[in-house]
Amino acid sequence: MEQHIQHNSRLIPEGDNRIFTAIVNQFCLEFGSCTRYIGIPKHHKELAKALKASKLDLHLKISFPTNGAEVFIPLVYFSDIGNHIFQFPGFAINVEQDEVTDLDVAYFLDLATAEVQVLYPQWQPINRDLLLSHALAFARQKITCQTNLEVKFAAFIERFKGKQTGHQLLYSDLAMPWFQQHLKGISDCSSPQFELDEVFQLGSLMGSHKILKERELMKSVYLHLKSIVQEEQNEGVKNLLQRRHMEIKGELFNCAGNYMRSVFNPLQLYYYSSKLLAPSSTAHVFHRYFDQEKVTIKIRPFDLEKDLPMVYEWFHADHAKAIWKMDWSMKALEDFYRTLLAAGTSHSYIGEVNGEATFNFEVYWATRDILGDHYDVAPSDYGTHLFIAPTDKQKKFPSLITRSIVEWLFMQPEVGRLVGEGSVESRAALMNKVQVGFKLQHIIEMPHKKAYLNFCLREWYWEKFPQNQHHSPKSFINENN
Repeated sequence: MEQHIQHNSRLIPEGDNRIFTAIVNQFCLEFGSCTRYIGIPKHHKELAKALKASKLDLHLKISFPTNGAEVFIPLVYFSDIGNHIFQFPGFAINVEQDEVTDLDVAYFLDLATAEVQVLYPQWQPINRDLLLSHALAFARQKITCQTNLEVKFAAFIERFKGKQTGHQLLYSDLAMPWFQQHLKGISDCSSPQFELDEVFQLGSLMGSHKILKERELMKSVYLHLKSIVQEEQNEGVKNLLQRRHMEIKGELFNCAGNYMRSVFNPLQLYYYSSKLLAPSSTAHVFHRYFDQEKVTIKIRPFDLEKDLPMVYEWFHADHAKAIWKMDWSMKALEDFYRTLLAAGTSHSYIGEVNGEATFNFEVYWATRDILGDHYDVAPSDYGTHLFIAPTDKQKKFPSLITRSIVEWLFMQPEVGRLVGEGSVESRAALMNKVQVGFKLQHIIEMPHKKAYLNFCLREWYWEKFPQNQHHSPKSFINENN
């Protein structure tokens, strides 16, 4: 007999939830069009009303520009590997009309098909019934594989899951050695990526049960593979570690044609900085006093409630419109920040000069940013976008601000190199970066601008400011220390 669960006054077959989950996760894996959305917006009434129904603070957001729609699904667990866990039902909202529509598997596949046909115009129109039948069969196969994995590691998962918080550190200390022992099964082979598939799935299984965080597990996998390279000079594993993307065979739409897709390499999470990209609070993270100028610079993560009205005013100033190009409606700006702050691949910060908020900047992980498509990106590359609000030169202090940001970023061990893509029209901003140690490279053509690629290494920064070379990673720095 089919089991049903009560959810939001609807009866939903439990099996349908797993099928829908498998289809959504595969689409996001293959086409990378999903992100997270945090909280309930104040300036988007129809969206707020629909989001409140789930009673969750986090949703997966998938954009379908061909149909002018966005899909939101309540998110119980976000997986870096792509095995997200949802709370159904979700909904679709028309971007222009703000019309909300219930979401089921068939409607989701209709939206997805429209996007895929744009990517592969050489395909014949995809038969709706054939696709639905294929997707359901694919989902059942994925569920079977996942179930087999759960059965295989059931004893281990049962041993560690759901433990009290007070004992979590102890259980983690026991779980990590077990996982590392399991990694020893990865040996020298012609296809190391194939051997890793189960390891990745196990990592997401442990993460979803809150045994260990996926990112920590992926760092452990990276170090294990790195040791194989050092001991055996294994070129296949070496190439895998250095690869930004992994190539996978497309499965969700292969009833229409054969295709390959690139997915981000989860092993590069070794270089992921949670402090930069997913801060746990809005408290100040950096504080520096410049004695000669009598200036104090502070940096804190963006506070949505407090900072949104402020940056809205900043971005609508005349000098901001031409350069920053974020003079949007309050609704659009709020939606942008609710996505950005939840995304985990970039984060926004507010800077204060002598106690007054005067600048905004975003930190981004270059390997997951559009900039990474335009040069030979390294997984330890991090970049920033900086906007200084005041036009009064006595309040701007661009050099001190840039130095503070660079100093703070280089305190993070995951950061190997700072990168930038300054517009060729922003000569003053480019020269300011050069003064603190950045070196201009070549001009790159990005979709939205022509820019100078620029880099900064710790050594280049220390050449400019040797007094900072021996600072330990701490939140307060005095220029005279």
